[in-house]
Amino acid sequence: MKTISVKWKGSQKGLRASSALLKVGALVGLNLVGISISAIHAAPHTHGEGKLQILQAGSEWQFVLQLPVADVLGFEYMPNTANEKKRYQNMQELFLRFDDIFTLSNTCELLDTTLESPWEIADKHDEHDEHDEHDEHDEHDEHDEHDEHDEHESGHESDIHHNTHSDFRIAYLLSCQEPLKRIEMTGFTYWPSLQHVNAIWVTNEGQGAMEITPSQPRLSINN
Repeated sequence: MKTISVKWKGSQKGLRASSALLKVGALVGLNLVGISISAIHAAPHTHGEGKLQILQAGSEWQFVLQLPVADVLGFEYMPNTANEKKRYQNMQELFLRFDDIFTLSNTCELLDTTLESPWEIADKHDEHDEHDEHDEHDEHDEHDEHDEHDEHESGHESDIHHNTHSDFRIAYLLSCQEPLKRIEMTGFTYWPSLQHVNAIWVTNEGQGAMEITPSQPRLSINN
């Protein structure tokens, strides 16, 4: 799992608020349409289905978006080819651009962004050089290297199996001078196989839940 954290203006304030909002999300005992927040977050991974949590604490808002790797990348394994790695990089960069994924009813300041990606893409060139140096010093251990190679392949297969059904998870922290009334998820255009996102929210005034789709990407929050 790779985590990227980007902090913007007011980052110290953002970090404090982020911690408070996460606690709200973990401790709130409210039921949303008969389903608890923790239960929704722990729901089984399903292709074509994303999750969005929106929490408000005063003027601070946190968006937590979780999407299946298969829908974001078009494949569900560690990127191997140049095109796959490029797609992976492009999607990570996209997730850091909040305005490309969401449109809000009023202007807010983005304080903090945290992205959790399923894989750390290593520098294959450096690994190759180290492998060559190892061969130069241990040519007589070819048989042992073969055994290690088999073990590596076995481990690689295990990693692939372990990473099946992975997700991207992105948390955005915003400061909004006025309460949000409408939120539109415009990011659907980047992920054609994403069929719907189950959205839930807890605000100062209430709670709610609805399913947003490419054809109906807007949710209204009553504050």
